[in-house]
Amino acid sequence: MLKSLLIGFFTIILFIKGFGQTNWLLVKPEKGMGAYGLLRKYQLLDQAGHLDAFYRINKLNKGASLEKDKSYYLPVEVYNFDGRSIRTTMKIEDYSKAKDIQIYNEAMVSAGLKQKNYQSDRKLWVPYVYQDILPSESNARISRKENIAPGSSRELVADHRIETDDQELETLKPDKEKPVLRRVSNKTLTVGLFGEAHSSVPVESDELANQVFYIVPGHGGPDPGTVFKENDFTFCEDEYAYDVSLRLARNLLTKGATVYLIVQDKNDGIRDERYLSCDEDEVCIGDHEIPVSQIKRLRQGMIKTNTLYFQNQMEGIQKQWMISIHIDSQPEENRQDVFFYYQSESKASKKKAKELRNLFALKYKKFQGRDYSGSISARPLYVMRTSQADPIFIELANIRNAHDRERIASPRNRQLLADWILEGFIDQ
Repeated sequence: MLKSLLIGFFTIILFIKGFGQTNWLLVKPEKGMGAYGLLRKYQLLDQAGHLDAFYRINKLNKGASLEKDKSYYLPVEVYNFDGRSIRTTMKIEDYSKAKDIQIYNEAMVSAGLKQKNYQSDRKLWVPYVYQDILPSESNARISRKENIAPGSSRELVADHRIETDDQELETLKPDKEKPVLRRVSNKTLTVGLFGEAHSSVPVESDELANQVFYIVPGHGGPDPGTVFKENDFTFCEDEYAYDVSLRLARNLLTKGATVYLIVQDKNDGIRDERYLSCDEDEVCIGDHEIPVSQIKRLRQGMIKTNTLYFQNQMEGIQKQWMISIHIDSQPEENRQDVFFYYQSESKASKKKAKELRNLFALKYKKFQGRDYSGSISARPLYVMRTSQADPIFIELANIRNAHDRERIASPRNRQLLADWILEGFIDQ
């Protein structure tokens, strides 16, 4: 019974075959699943380097579609576990890295993607990012906690943040970006990015006056994120994530917050329509073109975010948040409530994720009369590990599920999502 459930709901692992001198994990994607969905399923997508590695290993052009009934290599090397330890198996000394690999394997077993733990089947899965063979496109350096002792517990996210190189921050300091608003009076702001119908923003209170929010809509520019075609219309993740991000930004401004939209589209604005057309004209704050390379794209957004963070910190602002909004891609039958990720190093991040989860549970009970199944967890996503501001990562829905699509297709629902997220940041 369990085996049939796993086959029905999870990507099927076929077999392992050598690619050159490396035993990459070979899997068969589910029907309609693309590269983004496949890597997201295996918790690989948001770690810089994995998407490019996936295309390279499989000798695919970037952005290529995956063929039906064909198997593909994941950027996960399979080691024969030596029965002693991960470090002796991989011939490494780094305890922190070994612990992260252990946690990744445990997560795969918990998700039903790996049938047995590595101690039982003697197969250790090691993502590309842990093998010290990533492309040298980033000058990011890792700062680890020095007080972590062997045997200490960890969450799925690594126990360190990736800190952007000071030289990268210096290159952006002269172009200090301004928040997305023009003050008309003490009680009214004008924000062109919201579109003509929503550009006038009333300042209702100063509840968030000493807080800064960096809103990072998922994907954008050459990367639409996950997509789903329904009849003659194509749903693009980046368009719906952007619309909710705009609505949230506007909500935050009404409470006196300082808000920066890291991804921007000057043509779209808040759209009160069900079907949001896909385009590629989004830019990074400061009117910078968004790169095609996933590594460069992720670094660009987070360098901007962290540069602004340090500038605001120097001005005495301590309470700063990074909110990244996405839409997931799971099998069509999987209905999925909103869920949240936090950064395990940040007590504020974890506390806020819990508060948002509890608030959504109350809202679901009140307005839908049902229990809420959304969750919170830590994940080793690049934006979460890199953000200096306390980060919250939000998955709004499963774009492939019809009920979930209604959650994002309805303009009223998109506004409610933004309203509820705002409420989670207002002191009760």
